[in-house]
Amino acid sequence: MANQAGILDKGFRRILDRIELILRAAGSGFLFAVFGTGSVVLAHGVLRIVDRGYPQSERELRAQARIQTWFSWYVRLGVWIGILGIESSGMEGLNDEPTLIVANHPTLLDVVFLLSFVPQGDCVVKSEAWENPALRGILTAAGYIPNQGGDEFIEACSARIRAGRSVLIFPEGSRSPKKGLGRFNRGAAHVALRTGCRILPVSITCDPPALKKGQRWYAMPKSRLRYSLRGGKPFRAADVAESDLAPPLAARKVTEYMRTQFEAELGNGIV
Repeated sequence: MANQAGILDKGFRRILDRIELILRAAGSGFLFAVFGTGSVVLAHGVLRIVDRGYPQSERELRAQARIQTWFSWYVRLGVWIGILGIESSGMEGLNDEPTLIVANHPTLLDVVFLLSFVPQGDCVVKSEAWENPALRGILTAAGYIPNQGGDEFIEACSARIRAGRSVLIFPEGSRSPKKGLGRFNRGAAHVALRTGCRILPVSITCDPPALKKGQRWYAMPKSRLRYSLRGGKPFRAADVAESDLAPPLAARKVTEYMRTQFEAELGNGIV
């Protein structure tokens, strides 16, 4: 009898685990549906109507502030329904001066979490995102920068910094591999060298791992996704690369230093 009860108990627990996974996948689907719908409404309603008549640069700044409000609300919704959790440190005073914010990119939602803390941020977005009908509107309204590489891209980012604005770049260019960090592109380093701006590394982790490269959005773990955003010690390119170095060598040196900051913070390649 005891053995039979144990078998029934295990079977009942498996059923409960299965139900919980289904509910979490449904919760994840609900969040993504809300994100897509809310982003379209924001882009084609609020941003197009309320901010009409302002100069382009001011429209972009107003759009970025509204996007922060929307993303902050969205993150709170994810916390409230039990899908997400978040903690942060070192994120204060992000817009005290023009800053190049560089972050690793472990999950699909990194930009949402990070921009929820940034009242003004010109985000560098991969070119494919501009083809997404749910995103195109807010990307355009906010004046975000397509990540097309080359000198034109570097100058576009540098111009924003010179105009007193902050820029957010993921040096990996796309989501990190399953373990460790991807290759760091040197675009961020070139922007830092041209402008002399402050660089703030922000390390992002998600435990348990989910929404990673190659993972389905509905492949949710049994527990809440706990995101951590940690701002590191700010630095400038001049702190790392000698002024007489040729730009390619200086950019390489700054990029290598940048990567070591993330490796030290993340530890053992766990992202």
